[in-house]
Amino acid sequence: MSQSTSSIPEAPGAWPVVGHVPPLMRQPLEFLRSAADHGDLLKLRLGPKTVYLATHPDLVRTMLVSSGSGDFTRSKGAQGASRFIGPILVAVSGETHRRQRRRMQPGFHRQRLESYVATMAAAAEETADSWRPGQVVDVEQAACDLSLAMITKTLFFSDLGAKAEAALRKTGHDILKVARLSALAPTLYELLPTAGKRSVGRTSATIREAITAYRADGRDHGDLLSTMLRATDAEGASMTDQEVHDEVMGIAVAGIGGPAAITAWIFYELGQNAEIERRLHSELDTVLGGRLPTHEDLPRLPYTQNLVKEALRKYPGWVGSRRTVRPVRLGGHDLPADVEVMYSAYAIQRDPRWYPEPERLDPGRWETKGSSRGVPKGAWVPFALGTYKCIGDNFALLETAVTVAVVASRWRLHAFPGDEVRPKTKATHVFPNRLRMIAEPRSVVRLQEPAAMGA
Repeated sequence: MSQSTSSIPEAPGAWPVVGHVPPLMRQPLEFLRSAADHGDLLKLRLGPKTVYLATHPDLVRTMLVSSGSGDFTRSKGAQGASRFIGPILVAVSGETHRRQRRRMQPGFHRQRLESYVATMAAAAEETADSWRPGQVVDVEQAACDLSLAMITKTLFFSDLGAKAEAALRKTGHDILKVARLSALAPTLYELLPTAGKRSVGRTSATIREAITAYRADGRDHGDLLSTMLRATDAEGASMTDQEVHDEVMGIAVAGIGGPAAITAWIFYELGQNAEIERRLHSELDTVLGGRLPTHEDLPRLPYTQNLVKEALRKYPGWVGSRRTVRPVRLGGHDLPADVEVMYSAYAIQRDPRWYPEPERLDPGRWETKGSSRGVPKGAWVPFALGTYKCIGDNFALLETAVTVAVVASRWRLHAFPGDEVRPKTKATHVFPNRLRMIAEPRSVVRLQEPAAMGA
């Protein structure tokens, strides 16, 4: 028997008038992790607005998988990105989303992803080669810069896009800041003539020039831009130049934060756990012997990939949400139309009910299929689920694995003395508050070259 929203318990910690805004702003991670102690579905007050928080994996899975079926859709916050960029894949819903996803999907097919590995590895090598022994590395900044480099290099393989690649790489962080401002404070975004907006405008014009050049050239250069220009929907219609431009900008916004955060946390954890570091180095030295990884190497690096997956388990995005399209039933309660329902992958994936010793980074959790038995499907949601699941999930996994393989083959990173590293929220991601590490070069046992014929 269903129950009305009046029977949904309110989360503790609300303040007069402003409700749960202070605890969400002051200690969002602690607040969300403790929420499950008070119910599977809770009521939150954000000023005058009431939203709901799903804390149980079954409810989260129901909500995410039902998105696109008519019950739930994207939250209004996610749709806010369209104010700045346009109706991009990560902001649209319904039929528009289905059409655009079909067009974008070929760029993320397995064969295309395999073709990106060499480019990703070269970008990671560029970063690794820029360090010097004893250098103090700002790991978060280095990870963000490398993530942006991998995205831009994957977008533009041809010299026709060289100018756009350089511009996008230079202003990618400005694009991210402007996109956040447009989503969180649209009025300020419209009014403020910031330097960031001006630089983004110049980059936008350069991207349009690259799109025009690619169209005129007509060849498939094997990069993501070529794929978007050649893609069609179910009716055979291709993307317009404006749509391609908007998606390029959207990829820059969506693709920087997540992989960069996971990369930073992986190197932090390696600096804390000698055994994990030893096993990783042993695998990399045995398989790669100091050379750059190829796509054929990745299946031979299971520990590296399990490390990435475990880091995603421990450090996923901290908040996501969906909006009801019509009255729906969730967890035995009837929710009205047009209300926001939040969930936290960070809280769920650190819940000891689903993951024993959740604070311990343990790549061994993923070594066999049996290690994940008993974990509800909704307890693994770093990329969401269902219709609006992140289209770039495998791209992000690949990018992070390549980064770890290249950098860890060449360097060990030690914690900077005296620094206290804590998680901080930035947009929807969880970054280290300050992560300075000291670079120490590694001595790698090189693979021997095959003996010459007849030697």
